[in-house]
Amino acid sequence: MVLALGAWGVSVPTSSAVTGFTFSGSGWGHGVGMSQWGARGLAEQGSSAAQILGHYYSGTTVTTTSTATIRVLLATSSTLTLTPWGPTTFVAGAALGTTSAPVTVTSSGSTIQLSGGLNTSATGTVSIALGGPPLEVSPPWHKFNRGFLQLHPTGSGTVQAVVTLPMQDYLYGLGEMPSSWPDAALQAQAIAGRTFAQKKVAKAAGAGTYDIVGGLPDQSYLGWDKEYGSLGQRWVAAVDATASQVVTYGGGLIDAVYSASSGGHTENSETVWVSAVPYLRGVPDPADLTGGNPNAMWSRTYNGAQLGAWFGVGEVTSIQVLGPVGVSGRLDKATIRLIGTAGSRDLIGSSFRSIVNTNSPSLQLMSSRFTVSGATPGPSVPSNSPPSGIFTMAKAEGSTVVVGGAAGDPDGAPRLRVVSTMGRETAVREVQAHPAGLWMVQWTGGKGTRTVCVWVLDNPTGTSTSLGCRDVTVK
Repeated sequence: MVLALGAWGVSVPTSSAVTGFTFSGSGWGHGVGMSQWGARGLAEQGSSAAQILGHYYSGTTVTTTSTATIRVLLATSSTLTLTPWGPTTFVAGAALGTTSAPVTVTSSGSTIQLSGGLNTSATGTVSIALGGPPLEVSPPWHKFNRGFLQLHPTGSGTVQAVVTLPMQDYLYGLGEMPSSWPDAALQAQAIAGRTFAQKKVAKAAGAGTYDIVGGLPDQSYLGWDKEYGSLGQRWVAAVDATASQVVTYGGGLIDAVYSASSGGHTENSETVWVSAVPYLRGVPDPADLTGGNPNAMWSRTYNGAQLGAWFGVGEVTSIQVLGPVGVSGRLDKATIRLIGTAGSRDLIGSSFRSIVNTNSPSLQLMSSRFTVSGATPGPSVPSNSPPSGIFTMAKAEGSTVVVGGAAGDPDGAPRLRVVSTMGRETAVREVQAHPAGLWMVQWTGGKGTRTVCVWVLDNPTGTSTSLGCRDVTVK
């Protein structure tokens, strides 16, 4: 039998009899900065937009600034189709014509060629003033009605579609969060989105043909499609309510990164990328696990033959997850060792996840926050194996005491006993660890310092093992 070190330092047994491996995880995306589902949960608990942003971006301030125009890359394609919803004029120095019919756009060298509703060509950039009926641009298959659309020949047989517009108009079309979510969450998203975009404008400093990509890897810009209708107007109202507001640290704009779901704890920037950024520190995020978040917990199972084919080691018989592990339990920079019938291979967690997701597009690892266990452990796995765990978090957020960590037991998810003592008052709470290994408990505490001690309880005997004690002060 091989004992594999799972995420959060919890031992995960595997054996040569394992025919499948289950990845139990939480969250969706990189997990650095603001969690969108967490913002939703905090808003439902009564937090303001500023409080939400302060939770995710440590030591920052929400302030106002003068905003700029922004150039948004909608698409780069060998063929674009522009479908007007009304009379639309194409200009290249002089007017090329006006049409309400679809126009196909291609390029050759520095020449833009138009066909369909217009049949003409022009050297260099073709422009369209938006502001009347929407204009559908395909790709990206969205409608736009703000700013100026420019069609740039790249010289390599493709055309760039770039819209230039005021920052506030850009934000009206930002499709990063459902418009039905609570006002405070929408406002936090608007401020974070504005900060991210404003930082991109400052970095580009007018160079090139665009400042930001209206899709991956930057922000999802949906234009008129986002702001249309009664739900869209809720988003527009959030943008208006936060006009010119940005997040700063030390007087400068922050990199206001965010992801869909933290899975209960955000991550330090250096775990996912390179630099340790002072305002991008991992924080407990229990609100992310509320509100019906579909990716709060997830599970994926792959068999040894699949994994072996993807990684070139024959049939995988054991997986070892080695350190270092991020503060949230993410494995981006951890070493993952696959042992198979034709050899072994070590690679970092981010590469492991990328290869799995490339080979399994319909059953992906949603984040790097996961543990691994054998789906069908063989008889060599002992019964009544002892549990293990770690006590990683004990803090006060206002009057809320938050305690958490990770724990595992080969015989099934264990329970944790949390004992809080302050003066003569003692409170005992128990919580079941999730199959992914996470555990967390929170409660409202009175002012003062209490000592919090945690024990992991063996499954099935109930024998307790201490994970240590920490002091937590509610001010």
